Amino acid sequence: MQKLTLFWQLIKPFWFAKERNSALLLLTIVITLSLSSVWFSVQINQWNGDFFNALQQLDGPVLYELLQFFAGLIAAFILVMVYTDYLKKKLIINFRSWMTTYLCEKWLSKHSDHYRLRLQKSEPDNPDQRIAEDVDIFIQSSLDLLLSFLRSVVTLGSFLTILWQLSGTLSFTLFGRELNIPGYMVWACVGYTLIGTVITHLIGKPLQALNFNQQKREADFRRALISRREHSAAIAGQGGEQQEQQSLKVYFSAVITNWYQLMHCERNLGFFTVGYAQVSMLAPIFFALPKFLSGALKLGGLMQIKMAFMQVSSALSWIIYAYQDIAKWGATVERLAAFINALDELEEPEPTPTPNSKTIALKSNITLYLTDGSPLLTAQSMTLKLGELTMIQGRSGIGKSTLFKALAGYWPHFTGQIQRIESMYWIPHSLYLPDVDLARQLCYPRNSTDFSDTELQDTLHKIGLPHLCEQLYSQVNWKQQLSAGEQQRLMFARLLLNRPKLIFIDETTSSLDIDAASNLITLLKAELPQSAIAFISHQVALTQYADQVIYIEDDKGNDKTDHDLNLVNTINIA
Repeated sequence: MQKLTLFWQLIKPFWFAKERNSALLLLTIVITLSLSSVWFSVQINQWNGDFFNALQQLDGPVLYELLQFFAGLIAAFILVMVYTDYLKKKLIINFRSWMTTYLCEKWLSKHSDHYRLRLQKSEPDNPDQRIAEDVDIFIQSSLDLLLSFLRSVVTLGSFLTILWQLSGTLSFTLFGRELNIPGYMVWACVGYTLIGTVITHLIGKPLQALNFNQQKREADFRRALISRREHSAAIAGQGGEQQEQQSLKVYFSAVITNWYQLMHCERNLGFFTVGYAQVSMLAPIFFALPKFLSGALKLGGLMQIKMAFMQVSSALSWIIYAYQDIAKWGATVERLAAFINALDELEEPEPTPTPNSKTIALKSNITLYLTDGSPLLTAQSMTLKLGELTMIQGRSGIGKSTLFKALAGYWPHFTGQIQRIESMYWIPHSLYLPDVDLARQLCYPRNSTDFSDTELQDTLHKIGLPHLCEQLYSQVNWKQQLSAGEQQRLMFARLLLNRPKLIFIDETTSSLDIDAASNLITLLKAELPQSAIAFISHQVALTQYADQVIYIEDDKGNDKTDHDLNLVNTINIA
């Protein structure tokens, strides 16, 4: 029941989407076509009885007539089944398209939930895998289970009456008393299936947890491989191949261990389900044999009873045959629900107050905390002014980048008040170059169509990358194509083209020589005279371009303990 609640939570937003009407129409058609297979089964059951009776009586004309009817029935059946599969795939890709878009928009929301999840250490494992793979598994398995369940219900309703009528009443004497059991084949089928369902559940109960762990460990291994590929230069340069092989073996050994556990559980379940399926073919013959031997049943009637029994048994055995699929579906539902819940549980950032004056202020005794609640940094007051460049300095690990995260609105662990404007652009220490052409790299996150080629080429000249002017629309792996210094120059191009009012730059000149860094800082101040620029740098020579320098120092000197605070001391230069 809990899984159904989570399932409803996942699909509920769809009922408010614009695609719902067309999807519901398509779903109705798919269900109708799928259920029509039950009608074909009923017709084939009736055909079986007529055919074997005619065969027993050696009635040639009737046999030929029945064969012609069977050929037409099979042709119609093939047509319906092919279009059922075709339209089902169309429904799957339509629903997957909607759900993938929904999750991506929720994850990459304007509040940067993807980043806040990571900062607050509440991010579920492998969100990329949950969006790319789990959504696909969820939709396909949900639709397959729904269709098979509905077919089982309709099959049960259709063949239960047939089996009841064909089985008649079983009469026998037990302990001197005469007993009559009407529709005895139905009761035999129900008892047989109930025993099988209980045994299946007892054997297959661990499957859901094992499937959940398998998906997680496969994703962890894939992520580890991607990480090694992205950092191949560092691994090669430092001779780390042997170490990385051992590390990957650890990831893959987790995959293997869980795989063996899953394999053993599925083997045990397979022993029962395969045996159950084989016995089910003979069980109706065994139960109907007394009536057949007594002459109360003809061969055609026996074949009808066999088929009706198998159809009813198959419908009642839906859980047995679908157990592994239900376990995989349940694991996927849990993973997707956990991902969405993590996003929903994020507190929405409070509206950013827009200052009346040309200042961005941090005030009211701000204290920043680490995620474990221990204090990191405190400040009495701090002001960034539009049109000025503020440089922030301090030893590594003292809290400069965390201060930037708080000022930019991403770090939730602080007390006090931070006032900022909306037009903000933050370049973190780790640079991001998406898989797009150079033109879109330059103006990210805006569209390259917002600028002319001349504007983009002029910007390349300004930042010292004129040799790239002819490659504006080349789409290569720019992360590997450009040197670290060229990538940092590219970040300044983004600032020049986006023209934000509030800029945070985290050591984005560390790979440049002082002359190049000085030229870029001077360029930025000249091109964006109405922007407030905050700049973290260990390059002391750049302080000459700052209007204000903020030193973050240890409260108790360099012997700071984990619970000491860092004081922000403001020194006005200009």
